[in-house]
Amino acid sequence: VGSQLLDRIGQIIAGKVQSSRCALISDTNVAPHFADRVAKSLAADNVQPTLITVPAGEKSKSLEQAGEICERMLAAALDRQSFIVGLGGGMIGDLSGFVAAIFQRGIPHVQIPTTLLAMVDSSIGGKTAVNTKTGKNLIGAFHHPAIVIDDVDLLKTLPRRDFNQGFAEIIKHAIIADAKMFRELKNE
Repeated sequence: VGSQLLDRIGQIIAGKVQSSRCALISDTNVAPHFADRVAKSLAADNVQPTLITVPAGEKSKSLEQAGEICERMLAAALDRQSFIVGLGGGMIGDLSGFVAAIFQRGIPHVQIPTTLLAMVDSSIGGKTAVNTKTGKNLIGAFHHPAIVIDDVDLLKTLPRRDFNQGFAEIIKHAIIADAKMFRELKNE
């Protein structure tokens, strides 16, 4: 967790994941703003990224999309020695984590959440899943990320509503499990 981490992603990851190839999975909202910076940082640390961009929105969190990502990774000759970087909000974290859990029977997953909600909730705990026609998150696996990188500068790009959703999750956790934290939040 810190500021100005995006341009040091390759260096930060190098200490946790040893591989020279990865899939950088993002969506059409996030990739235009941050994917080039992440890809350049990875390349500077001798990691060759393959950018895979999916349509933004919950409809992309599907078995079909996971399959398409796997096919693109195979076409790019990614293998068991590769890893995945998920760059985006909760949908991307769930989708990229699910693909990391199933690709070649499991490869490392790095999360770079771009929303406060993803930073404080969905990037933590290793729960990954995709949706079905029957409901949300019904097909999934536990696959803990090798590392979660929270660049707080990304929060400056969020619409107020998205920031508030993440802050509401912080308040919920404080109410449930941390009375001291709740008192501190209440006094702010």
